Amino acid sequence: MMKEICCYTVHWRCAVRHRLTLLAVVAALGLLPGTASAEQPVVTSMLPANADAAGGNLIVISGTGFTSGATVRFGTALSPNVTIAGTTAIIATVPPGAAGTSVTVLVTNPDGSVVAVPTPFTYNAAPISALAVTAVSPSTGAAAGGTVVTISGTGFLPGATVYFGSTPGTNVSLTDSTLLTVTAPVGAVGWVVNVRVTNANGLTALAPVPYTFGSGAPTSVGGGAQPTISALSPNSGTAAGGTRVTLLGSGFVSGITVSFGGVPATSVNVVNSTQITLTTPSGAVGPVAVMVTSPGGSFGGVSNGFTYLVATPQLASVAPSEGLLVGGTPITLTGSGFVVGASVTIGGQPARNVIVTSPTTITAVTPPGVPGGAVVLVTNPGGIITGLATGFTYSATPAVATLAVTGVSPSSGPMAGGTLVTITGQGFAAGAIVTIGGVPATNVTVLGPTQILASTPASSVSGPATVVVTVNNFGNALNGAFTYTSSSTGGTATTPPTTQTSGLAPGSSGLFVFRGGSNADLAVATGCPAGRLVLWATDTKGQWVGYIPTAPAVINVSWEALFPSGIPAGTPIYVRCS
Repeated sequence: MMKEICCYTVHWRCAVRHRLTLLAVVAALGLLPGTASAEQPVVTSMLPANADAAGGNLIVISGTGFTSGATVRFGTALSPNVTIAGTTAIIATVPPGAAGTSVTVLVTNPDGSVVAVPTPFTYNAAPISALAVTAVSPSTGAAAGGTVVTISGTGFLPGATVYFGSTPGTNVSLTDSTLLTVTAPVGAVGWVVNVRVTNANGLTALAPVPYTFGSGAPTSVGGGAQPTISALSPNSGTAAGGTRVTLLGSGFVSGITVSFGGVPATSVNVVNSTQITLTTPSGAVGPVAVMVTSPGGSFGGVSNGFTYLVATPQLASVAPSEGLLVGGTPITLTGSGFVVGASVTIGGQPARNVIVTSPTTITAVTPPGVPGGAVVLVTNPGGIITGLATGFTYSATPAVATLAVTGVSPSSGPMAGGTLVTITGQGFAAGAIVTIGGVPATNVTVLGPTQILASTPASSVSGPATVVVTVNNFGNALNGAFTYTSSSTGGTATTPPTTQTSGLAPGSSGLFVFRGGSNADLAVATGCPAGRLVLWATDTKGQWVGYIPTAPAVINVSWEALFPSGIPAGTPIYVRCS
């Protein structure tokens, strides 16, 4: 029940002032109707706290109290894409900004509540390459001076001076930070001097070869005909490198080298004097000079000839998408644009054993986590991030906890081991470990989530043995599922071949690895009459697909769809010869 609060004063102005003050206090406490305050958002961290000025990177803001529809501002610039990952995380795209500046990041909920990230966000300054000289062409010229010399390297700045010995050259023209031309000064015949480039900031770099003053007229090239570049196709590619490029030009000879921003290209192939194919090295985002250098030392190139683009990863899926709270679940991340050196975090914690197996696949092992969905992020070198808001779910009873062993067939075999058994159940996955009587089985093949084939190990005692299947450190046992017998009559001892097939399939049934070929080749390889033969293989989903050689074509449609061009070498085939 609402009670009236009165304040009596000796003057009306005092009364009004006290009433307004009291109303403000009551409202602040949320005691007036409709004035209950919403949860104030709180920010605990922002990763990363810096990125390129071009924008486009993803950052993750962690905290509490975030609500759907929240916006993120970097200074005055609004993030173009914001994903609310529950109430505790926001994934935002960085808008463009001014290089070398820092701005405050603000999170605003739809109800108007605002919170500032404790640390500012910094737009990276444009990188300045270290000053270096890599080549001088020509490296000889007339003592009378006037030879136009081209110098390549890195870190050249406007106002640079080029010295030949202690004498400065003239007409220094800076193409970009990696290329300049200069006119050599007058010297004396036979002089051999060092060449150095000095930036306006005082930094100096020496050329790897000296310059020689000789007799004769000034020259502009040396070491053979000067190669030239007229076009590159394509003229841009990922900063991760690996783009196949064709150079068109002239003067290309065997042994020529090509560099992008001073970094050598790989797989350089001189097709002819006017065409080269190559693979780009990795490089910093932005345009770079492309240089070609002949074995004799003459070179040519184009400034800003190739543009490195941001290697932007895209995460599409995580499998499995659920795992134990204690971590340790092996996962495979699929997508595109993954670069060697990429890192993976799940729920803000770094994953273990991260391996970039290809630009489209990463394998990792999950860290421990808390129950519920967790943000999965992939960060390429350079800070480019991709992620899934709830890419992985931590659970006390994940799908793997449904692991169960329900049967073993045949259920008995000799103590010598080698019996091929089919283990049935659920929750089986690649990498499963099988033990029988506490001893690891051999030739373990996971045919799908419900079936495993394995060969029994030897046992020193006869009698029943427990069969245990372990997946991702979670195990399930079936007590007494297999019985070791003192003679070979209780089961069929088999050891499936691993590299080839020949002769009769082991016993009345068994698994072997086919050496490859047609259906007819497979039937012959089993050694079993076609009229008594049934074969099985598994598809990409782990499901059984059968083949009966003497059956009508309609019966074998699924098999033909699985192997439209024959059966590849190394395919595991399960054979039954009745």
